[in-house]
Amino acid sequence: MKFFAFLSLFTVCLLVFTIQSGRHKQRPEAARTPSFLQDYKREIRSKFSRPENSNILFSFITGDKSGISPYTKKAFKKVNLSFLLSPSGIHFSCVLFFIFWVIKKIKHPRLKIIAKSSVLFLFLFFPSDSIKRLSVLRLLFQLKFLSKIKITPEQIFIITFILAFLKGDYNNSPIGFIYSFIFLGTFFSMKNFSRMTLIAGLFSTQLILGLFLGEKVSLLSIPFGMVGAFLFTMLFPILLIFLSTFWLFPINWVEPLIRSYVILIQQSAKILNGTFTSSSIFLIAAVWILFMKDKTAGKCAAFAALLLLHTNSAMTPVIFR
Repeated sequence: MKFFAFLSLFTVCLLVFTIQSGRHKQRPEAARTPSFLQDYKREIRSKFSRPENSNILFSFITGDKSGISPYTKKAFKKVNLSFLLSPSGIHFSCVLFFIFWVIKKIKHPRLKIIAKSSVLFLFLFFPSDSIKRLSVLRLLFQLKFLSKIKITPEQIFIITFILAFLKGDYNNSPIGFIYSFIFLGTFFSMKNFSRMTLIAGLFSTQLILGLFLGEKVSLLSIPFGMVGAFLFTMLFPILLIFLSTFWLFPINWVEPLIRSYVILIQQSAKILNGTFTSSSIFLIAAVWILFMKDKTAGKCAAFAALLLLHTNSAMTPVIFR
């Protein structure tokens, strides 16, 4: 939990610096799809009844969000799954799961580690910065096992992001770098805690980001997002199988799955309507709850007044902008 507290404090400092310097408005360059994938996309798209479904499919692979309706993008954002529309850690983990399942068949322990390291090294050439960071993170763990260096997992995590910062990941996408740092760090620091503790940790990181970026938050969006992410881990490998076999069997059998998933996200976003509020109300409420250990009528009345009055999102530190 100390490491999580460090992550939160460092994120706040980085957010203050980013907002005051105006870098929070900086956006990464639009993803460029290689020409051979563009041709393949056109061929596949001709088999889709709804062009948006094929655009979503290739967004998962390339990060190119063109052709996806604002309504769908907003739905993914409400459920905290907008990161799925670009290659990220969850995409990377889905691919590694199957590759490492094959490598697991190797009996020699050291040879197994070398095989895993070779695969991770290849991912360093992938255009996505987030996937490169995860490759470095896993490579450092493999190096630790091979060399038996005495270093903690937390130190490996920090070294990974220091290397990413020096490589220029923060300058390329300041907010993207911060999101990756705090969310990956939350999963990393709470891997040995209960699921409810993890949900609470994820919500607290959402509160920090919402407070400084002037965004509203919803407690319900966290479990909805976790369910959506879990379902995506089962969907993504199927999509990869479709993409890798379409040239041999040009049949569109995957569109119903994509459409069903998108409808699920859209319906989840509808359910979440009305549950979003200013992030600062939760942070201040948390402080008041600590003070209410010994309940009195005065404290209860003050707490109720706080909940009723503190509803204006303009009261968040978005004024830093």
